[in-house]
Amino acid sequence: MNTILHISADFPDPIAPGKTKAVANLIAETPGFRHVVYSLNRRMTRGISMTRFDNDHTAIAYGAPPYGIGLKHFLRPVAATIEQDIRERGLRPDLIHAHKFSVEGLIAADVAKARDIPFICSLWGDTDIRVFNVKRGLRSTYHSIAASAERLLPAAPWTGTYFRDALQLPDHKFKVLPVMTAADATLSPSITGGSQLVSLFHLDSWRRKGLEQLVRAAVAAAADIEGLTLDIYGTGAARSIKAADAIISRHRASSIVRLMGAAPHDRVQNILNGYTGFVMAPHRETYGMVHVEALLAGLPILWSKDRGVDGFFESHDIGYRADPTAVADITQGIRMLVEREQSLKVNIAHLQRNGAFEHLRRQSIAQSYTEILLRHADPAPEERRIAS
Repeated sequence: MNTILHISADFPDPIAPGKTKAVANLIAETPGFRHVVYSLNRRMTRGISMTRFDNDHTAIAYGAPPYGIGLKHFLRPVAATIEQDIRERGLRPDLIHAHKFSVEGLIAADVAKARDIPFICSLWGDTDIRVFNVKRGLRSTYHSIAASAERLLPAAPWTGTYFRDALQLPDHKFKVLPVMTAADATLSPSITGGSQLVSLFHLDSWRRKGLEQLVRAAVAAAADIEGLTLDIYGTGAARSIKAADAIISRHRASSIVRLMGAAPHDRVQNILNGYTGFVMAPHRETYGMVHVEALLAGLPILWSKDRGVDGFFESHDIGYRADPTAVADITQGIRMLVEREQSLKVNIAHLQRNGAFEHLRRQSIAQSYTEILLRHADPAPEERRIAS
């Protein structure tokens, strides 16, 4: 059984149990490997501490300032700590997976070099592009990491395109690996004949999800579409709910836009299925799992150009690709989803029947990830180590 060493800042651990489960879900769905996880937690305090929360899962707290100040300087001791730990434990990983190129990739490259282990890196469109753009002093380092990595795994096509051009790498260096959604049942589209739109996001992220632009667009579209409503599911801190209410009030949208509170996790797709279409045009988004959940639930979707799920549906007529900074474009997209509900849902039903979205479902993602791990894991670690 191959041993995969994971380095991730997005893995739930005793220090931060509320982290996203995207990495944890990916690991859980590929049980044919021994997965050894180092979960990273940046703290303002100095030094490095480790907490083993089961035999193969270790939480690491390390001191570093915010905003990526001295990023490489403060991550180098983390790499040394991980390298020492796997050496002392007698672990012999066959492959390292850095779950974010711009941060975890710095650590993985050092560990891989010290232990002579191949490594792969995920590419997250939001964080990785932002850090890569800001940290110009690390450009040569990032080029070196990308060249040394066995494979780069963008979560969506647009992210791969960006880094292919930025790093001047060939297409074969990249393999798109979608993010597993919380729910991925396939529900047949339901024609409503109405104009009831839906969105769903955590209200603490209202700025990056483009709430104000979405409300303004809904108000503009409602001038032409009788009975248009937009139900927004999701909850958040009191201040976030207050901010969302204020936006709705400021744009006199209370009769159009409604805050619905949290949607039960086990009923999200069933709730979505009863709407005309799903609309969300985030300003920043690595993947956008809810867009995939909505599409699999039979809804036409409005999504953002060069963000989130962009690039997956170029040959499919399933909704509208909007400029998230342009209210007029989002408005046009809302009109399109309502006016073309029937034809869009007929297209989506046809695509569902023909398996066009299977690559976005958990089982297919797990199979793809398994193939990646098997392909790039050291095929004969013992012989290579003896020879060295």
